Amino acid sequence: MLKHLMIEEMVALVSPWVENAQRKRLFLSIPEITGLHPKVVVAHEAVLAVRPSKAGPSAQMSALNDELGRVDVRHDHLARAVCWGIDAHREHCLGADPPERERAAACDQVQAKLFPGGLNILKASPTAEAGNTARIARLLDEEPSIGEFLKGIPAPGKTTLLHTTQRWIKVGKELEAIEHRRDELAAKEKTAPVTKATIAAARSQWFRAVSAVLANLELSDAPAEAIETIRGPVLKASERAGKRYGGTSAGEGASQEEPGEPAVDGSEDEDAGAAGGDLVT
Repeated sequence: MLKHLMIEEMVALVSPWVENAQRKRLFLSIPEITGLHPKVVVAHEAVLAVRPSKAGPSAQMSALNDELGRVDVRHDHLARAVCWGIDAHREHCLGADPPERERAAACDQVQAKLFPGGLNILKASPTAEAGNTARIARLLDEEPSIGEFLKGIPAPGKTTLLHTTQRWIKVGKELEAIEHRRDELAAKEKTAPVTKATIAAARSQWFRAVSAVLANLELSDAPAEAIETIRGPVLKASERAGKRYGGTSAGEGASQEEPGEPAVDGSEDEDAGAAGGDLVT
């Protein structure tokens, strides 16, 4: 019975309809159920949100972590480009004939202000890196001569090292924004625990959507193979779940996620479907 399915099973059964491109196309190709797909997506998201938590971060947090990693790599490359660009310019000055010692000394002065700790900043946290680029932005405002100096050092693409520094500062702001989003999400996930009520609501929503799909497939003229591909795994899992709780009285099967709690009764949802020959939409 559908009502005896566990949350993880519910997620796994509907996931192909939503996330597998080939299975999703097949689902949408069956006229009797294509209109139900948006409801299936919402129901799938509902059970995803209440499934037992794992040790790892949520999907949304993982996406933010990945984005932070990509931006941090860009930050580090741009920081090295500025630092080593100044070093390279200094060497060019000293290698001139005669050596441009004053210009080389200016390189040392600017380098000390932009990188007081060398490139050790790249070992710091993203928050610290963002704070450092904010410091550099203020430094350029307070000492315009530094910007003029950087403007005199050529960079790829007919730009200058000042442009590279400005890109570095911009990426620092991106790091700060992502960190704020991570903090907000972490606070939200920590203060919004999944309750038995939200689990019950998600299960009920899933039952209604899947029951409607199964009912409409009964009326479908689609190829038998297509129908079986969509509903077969659900029916088999439902049968296994029914056997798993075969020794319990009706309505008393406990779900694995909620020990000691009766499974949400989906009998009404399972009976929902096509009435009087009408399709469920």
